[in-house]
Amino acid sequence: MALINIKDLTFGYDGSEKNVFENINVGIDTTWRLGLAGRNGRGKTTFFKLLRGELQYSGTITGVPDTIMFPSDDMPEADDWKIRKELNLMGADPDIMYRPLDTLSGGERTKLMLANLFAADGLYPLIDEPTNHLDRAGREKVAEYLSSKEGFILISHDREFMDRSTDHTLVITKTGIELTANTFSVWWDNNEKRMESENARNEQLKKEMGAIDEAMKKNAKWASKAESVKNRANAPHKIAEDHFRRAYEAEKSRKLMSLASNLQNRNEKKLEEKKGLLRDIEKTEELKLTGSTHHNKTPVILKDVCLFRYGDQISTGINLTVEQGSIISLQGPNGCGKSTLIKYLLDPSNEAEGITADGDIYIAPGLTISYVGQDTSSLRGTIYETAIDRGIDKTLLSTILVKMGFTKEMLARDTNDLSLGQKKSVMIAMSLCEQADLYLWDEPLNYIDVYMRKEIERLVKQSSVTMLFVEHDRKFAESVADYELVMG
Repeated sequence: MALINIKDLTFGYDGSEKNVFENINVGIDTTWRLGLAGRNGRGKTTFFKLLRGELQYSGTITGVPDTIMFPSDDMPEADDWKIRKELNLMGADPDIMYRPLDTLSGGERTKLMLANLFAADGLYPLIDEPTNHLDRAGREKVAEYLSSKEGFILISHDREFMDRSTDHTLVITKTGIELTANTFSVWWDNNEKRMESENARNEQLKKEMGAIDEAMKKNAKWASKAESVKNRANAPHKIAEDHFRRAYEAEKSRKLMSLASNLQNRNEKKLEEKKGLLRDIEKTEELKLTGSTHHNKTPVILKDVCLFRYGDQISTGINLTVEQGSIISLQGPNGCGKSTLIKYLLDPSNEAEGITADGDIYIAPGLTISYVGQDTSSLRGTIYETAIDRGIDKTLLSTILVKMGFTKEMLARDTNDLSLGQKKSVMIAMSLCEQADLYLWDEPLNYIDVYMRKEIERLVKQSSVTMLFVEHDRKFAESVADYELVMG
């Protein structure tokens, strides 16, 4: 067993007003199956880079073994028989190791890279988001595979995948790092209870602070009154006033001002103490999704439909009825035609991608559709320029993105400079801006952190929109869908 010791770690990027990590102290046993969690932009990938010595920092990091990153184009050296063994354990065809990488599907490439990681001797795997190209069956197989290993750190936003793969969790929070000898879901549930308690405590503190503020306002009135008394006591008069009366007024003024000053000082001290007790709670702002209502109650009907791409059959026997207000999950293995079906419904005359269909097809005329695709390369220019191109109100878009964790500085960036998670957030936010008859979302949660996944889950469940989506996050799909269509 080796122990990674991190002491007083502080790191911030040049030009950033706030450090990513501030005086972090934690010990990591390298035999753990450690899940690394936290919101997008909180520093998970940065943490990997720090462990690998790729960034300058203050503090110390010791005991880090030789590491290997996933994903990576540089495969570590390993015996062929070991790689074949690991591929077999993941249910993959071992012969894919002899094929050119550009001929492999995303899922095959993921499994091959993981097989190389664990076939290599003496390397400590740092695994960043392995699920993005895996279908549901692939995720289950890889989770089972990872649960049989020991000694790695895994970043994933898929809660079930993380739970099945890991035995410890390291969470990067707003105020530091929390380590627990439990799965992420156990940490999440405990954290939710703690947040409820902290929220109640904060509300009580705010009431107490309000009472103190009222007392301070009264003190200010007393001080004003004392000053008025003092001015009267010292004011010149045309006729002589009684000497004792003026002395009494002056003494009364002095005592009143002294009392007001002392009370003010005590209340200010109390107020600062209360502010110090307020916790910086991890909070996700609530989003809203409001669709439109099409005159046709059943806007899409497909019976025994076959899909083709450039004349090659992709899938067959599709039967789908989309009723208003229904939320339908499309499931099936990679390559079965889920994304092709989404793209066909988006544009039945999709000549650009050569998609055609045959069968009994009804798509209501005048159907307004909002689309979130897998590919983020359609984003061009700044966020506001993207909004204008799509005919979206930029004020509404920026409001939603701020709720999703964007800062003013991020809103001004060119979309090419955004992370993949941020780009996907922009695409979801644009869809939330659109009042559509039908929402078509194709793997919307890729690169989206678990906090925002939970909020999007709540949002879709509580809305009355009509939606057809593809998503391999089992917990999300099972939570929001009215039913699922399995394509084979």
